[in-house]
Amino acid sequence: MKLKKYKYIYPFIGISLLIFVALTQDGIAQKHVEGKVISTQSGLVLPGAHVTLKDQNIITTTDESGYFHFSVDSSQQMVHLRISSVGFRTFEMQVYLDDLPSLLRIEMVPDTRQLQPVTVLAHRVKQDPSIREDVSSVIFKPVDSGAFLRNAPNVSGVRRGGFGIDPVIRGNSASRLNIRVDGLTSSAAACPNRMDPPTSHIRLSDIERVEIYHGPHALEFGPAFGGTVNFIKQKPGEFTGSHVQGDIRTGIETNTGHQIADTRLMIRNNRLSAILSGGLSSASDYESGSGTAVGASFTSYDYGLDLGYRLNKTQHIRAGWSQSFVRDADFPALPMDMAIDDTYKASVGYSWEPDYITLRSVSLDAYYTFVDHEMNNRNRESFQMRDAVALAETRSQGIRAQAKGFLNSGTWNITGNIDHQGIDGTRFVDFKMGPRAGESMQYNLWQDAYTTNFGLYAGGDYFRDVWTLKFGTRVDYNKADARNPAPRFQNRDLSSSFLNFSISAGLSRSLSDNTVISLYAGRGVRSPDVTERYINFLAIGRNPFEFAGNPDLKPEANHQADLIFDSHISRLQLTLNGFIGYTTDYISAEIAPEINPVGMGVPGVREFRNRGNIVKTGFETSVNFEVSSKFYLQWISSYTFAEYTDSGDAVAEIPPFEQSFIIQGLLANRFTPNLSVRQVSAQDRIDERFGEQPTSSFWLVDIYSGATLWNGFELAAGIRNLFNKNYEEHLNRNVNPEFDADRSKLFEPGRRIFIELSYSF
Repeated sequence: MKLKKYKYIYPFIGISLLIFVALTQDGIAQKHVEGKVISTQSGLVLPGAHVTLKDQNIITTTDESGYFHFSVDSSQQMVHLRISSVGFRTFEMQVYLDDLPSLLRIEMVPDTRQLQPVTVLAHRVKQDPSIREDVSSVIFKPVDSGAFLRNAPNVSGVRRGGFGIDPVIRGNSASRLNIRVDGLTSSAAACPNRMDPPTSHIRLSDIERVEIYHGPHALEFGPAFGGTVNFIKQKPGEFTGSHVQGDIRTGIETNTGHQIADTRLMIRNNRLSAILSGGLSSASDYESGSGTAVGASFTSYDYGLDLGYRLNKTQHIRAGWSQSFVRDADFPALPMDMAIDDTYKASVGYSWEPDYITLRSVSLDAYYTFVDHEMNNRNRESFQMRDAVALAETRSQGIRAQAKGFLNSGTWNITGNIDHQGIDGTRFVDFKMGPRAGESMQYNLWQDAYTTNFGLYAGGDYFRDVWTLKFGTRVDYNKADARNPAPRFQNRDLSSSFLNFSISAGLSRSLSDNTVISLYAGRGVRSPDVTERYINFLAIGRNPFEFAGNPDLKPEANHQADLIFDSHISRLQLTLNGFIGYTTDYISAEIAPEINPVGMGVPGVREFRNRGNIVKTGFETSVNFEVSSKFYLQWISSYTFAEYTDSGDAVAEIPPFEQSFIIQGLLANRFTPNLSVRQVSAQDRIDERFGEQPTSSFWLVDIYSGATLWNGFELAAGIRNLFNKNYEEHLNRNVNPEFDADRSKLFEPGRRIFIELSYSF
């Protein structure tokens, strides 16, 4: 009977013993893995290539003969190698120790993407049946893809609440960025205030990595103006036989009350593959470093299914379906909150990979997305005066056809696409008090507008000795119209069409086996978007001004050059990317005193106009130093400067200089401690007419660590904003006067502690 009072301690002791054994077990016998890394282009060996034993997170480099070797525990059945080298595609392979050859021969394929102004963020590490997710990828990630992009150099975000961070790259936002998922157009924002930017409709738990192309150089994906963000979804590996794998994650964060739970199941055999995933996420209001309460609660849940079927050795078909639902998201910077935001996505595709030299792949893809959005003021004090509801819908659909192949010493790519976007919305207002009590008002938001874009791209790469030439050109025919003109647009021709030409070329030279310098120059043309053409007198900016669309806008063109230097010498890697751009017919919302506002008490109207020309310049730098095979230091910095050429006035919404210092390591082959220090400078180059305010500098410190426990269990924990700093990002919107009469900026969260547990099988 005495033992019963201790019965609950036995599971605890058992689990503790399991953890202890998992963390302390060591192998006895060793096997040696040896190999040589060469270039498929030249046949020459590649010294200085990084070879990672991912199972144990051990890193080595090839010697002058391209040779490397590892010692591994002989009890392992398989090891997973990752090989990377400047100017070549990263290569991963599985090696079965029972069939281990005396010398592995690894051939690396040149990758011109590495020579471009591009940043790659890894969210998940691609799995195979025996490899678990990297501990570094377990760290508590936001549900919002826009917030995740803030981790990249020169990428900022506009905060309006706790959900839907709107990304800004080198001062480019909204339609100046091309947001893609696996190369296809993502959904469009349904909210005129961009509560739901396209990145908020992307399920981050499904994403393996994110490619951020800076400038007008990624024309293959569509009209590229200021940048292209391509989200690459997780895909099953090329397995033989039947395999089932998956993962489960759950985590919680203090202060924000952020809770996440997601799961994923991957099934594959010789012909069929399936990925079924789903997740839940929620957050509550948070406090800033000074204790100021900020409304930021929301609830979201989603699921998705991706199917693939191999018809034969060269042909493959695929299909995908996903839905996401967001409820009751607070936006204290806006006049209303988001009640509903539902997104539906479908895609189908076909690919053919013939065994020809000149023709390597042909693919055809189609997609459809629908966003149903509702916002209202029913949780605001203003609801006592009036009942305001806005309903909006967007539909996006399109097709893409692509063919790729090889030529003598080069590659070619021809891509054609058709993208159509329709958007409509209506605002309803019932007045309860005041001089208009008992009256109702109803008007459309975008006048049932649509845009259609027909595009054709042709480009390729050419390799010769130490030189690499990458080139591409694109032509787009863009057409737009409004099918339900509002009263103030009745007597205007609302249709417009443009034929746009874009071009980009890059020349790279290998100065040595580990050093490359590249120069890219391009011209990207962007037609005005739906909001700029057709928004119907709605307050969507930093101040209470009403914004009016302008169907007579001209396209704007960005002429930009990027100079990139990348060198990897011994344990030091240095990357520099400087850029300068000249934009003609820049579109901005200018105060129009000759136009009367629709609403009462509104200070005026801002109409979208071609403001003039701007110049933009800046840089991104990255320095990585391997202190040892298990510890490294990193320093990252970025800066953007932009002004109008006619007046020298600052362009609005340009983030300040910032830099980060990161120390990360590996302890006992299981723990990954990380210390991050971020410094952001003050920003006083602002456009006051746009409603901008100067912001102060700040320092932030984050600490966290991941740990491999046992048999697929991994744990991550840390503290963000360790010293509880009270700060605001420069691009954050001002608080709505309903909450703060001084309209101060939204503060970021104060100190918060997070913990996350995952299991992979």
